[in-house]
Amino acid sequence: MASSISSTSSTAQTAQSQSGSTTVLNQSATLGEDSFLQLLVAQLQNQDPLDPQDNTQMVAQLAQFSALEQMTNVANTDSQVLSAIQSLQSVTSMAFEHQLIGTNISVDDGSGNTVTGQVSSIKISNGEAQVVVNGTSYPLSQVVQMS
Repeated sequence: MASSISSTSSTAQTAQSQSGSTTVLNQSATLGEDSFLQLLVAQLQNQDPLDPQDNTQMVAQLAQFSALEQMTNVANTDSQVLSAIQSLQSVTSMAFEHQLIGTNISVDDGSGNTVTGQVSSIKISNGEAQVVVNGTSYPLSQVVQMS
């Protein structure tokens, strides 16, 4: 595999030197689909017609390209699934928090004391839900009991 990469790189350099112009194939350190196709086309254009590239090398490069494309598709699908899960979690959390209104709860006030009372409302502060008991907001993480 390393030999096919180095031969592809040297072929691209040969193509650049033969054409007389220098083209930057890709600014980043990783090769993308476009870079791979540019290298493949350069390799095909500049191969010796009397001594063409071995078919097994060509098939191996196409297999690598196919694997790259599939990994890209999996990464895109994973990010879409993660986004959907996060949206579902947000909706579920909001539904749970809404149901707390009117419920009697006990909350740790942060100084070791327990405050008991009825949840009068839910407040969102910095993306975190807080219950309002007796006019004071408490994070849901400080709820110690619900009845």
